[in-house]
Amino acid sequence: MTWQFAAILGGLAVVLALVLWALWEFAVSAEQRRLIASRSALAEAEYRASTPSARLDAAIHRTQWGARLHRRITRSGAEIRLSTFVVGLTGGSLLAVVVVWQVLAPFFGLLAAAGVAFLFFSYLNRAQAKRREEFTAQLPDLARVLGNATSAGLALPTAVAMAAEELDGPAGEELGRMAEQMKLGASFEESVQDLRERMPSRELGVLLSTLVVSSRSGGSLVTALRNISTTLENRKETRREVQTILSETTSTVWALGFMSVGALFLINAIEPGIMRAMTTSAAGIAVLLVVAALFTVGFTLVSRITKFDL
Repeated sequence: MTWQFAAILGGLAVVLALVLWALWEFAVSAEQRRLIASRSALAEAEYRASTPSARLDAAIHRTQWGARLHRRITRSGAEIRLSTFVVGLTGGSLLAVVVVWQVLAPFFGLLAAAGVAFLFFSYLNRAQAKRREEFTAQLPDLARVLGNATSAGLALPTAVAMAAEELDGPAGEELGRMAEQMKLGASFEESVQDLRERMPSRELGVLLSTLVVSSRSGGSLVTALRNISTTLENRKETRREVQTILSETTSTVWALGFMSVGALFLINAIEPGIMRAMTTSAAGIAVLLVVAALFTVGFTLVSRITKFDL
């Protein structure tokens, strides 16, 4: 029990250190906020780059997994720093280990850390899917704006820049990034390919392929964009109906998952120490692993069944 108590104290010390670091960051930023307003843009940029959060961001981004995580956060549109996400993930995992270790058993403490990581990355996946859906919903308006711009005689790069100003986010943000890339010397096809990687979608692929073909060989782009706009509008309504039908199933799966976790605490509250005793025997651990595996398989199957691509 001595080493368990030492591990709990160590975990609490790390969590306390992370909380104090976050409070210190907040206090420093609040103190400097009024000074930033009087500084020049260059001085403000230098100040932001010199903060501990910015240095931690740079250190994490230099690693391969940090760069991939930064791309995922950017694609999700979440307004959260890379360092904040990593610190929150680490602190949440440690806190879950300490609490669940003490309340249930060490075995569940490790599972709780994995569960916290799963929730964090599930949030990123859902935010990325939501942003992609919002972007797809704006494609009919995008095709309409591009069609009007090209019918007025504007070139495609100019039409893209105008669409970036006309549309709200996320389409306006992504098109603005695409326009900036072309201003910095990237070709239209390179900018299109980069947009496809950030926003993978069949509807966007059809629209961008039409634009690329038109930029290469010409043709009646206005008529094609108007036809695509009508088609995308119909697909948008179909996707909305399918999502409404499947939303009940996905919500039920998540509800069952949280109910299963709550059932563990409820059983342990009714019979104190039963979970700790269960994890001390090989048979008990085997039963728990089988149950966890069955739930994971069921969750994965339901997720794949409810996933659709129109």
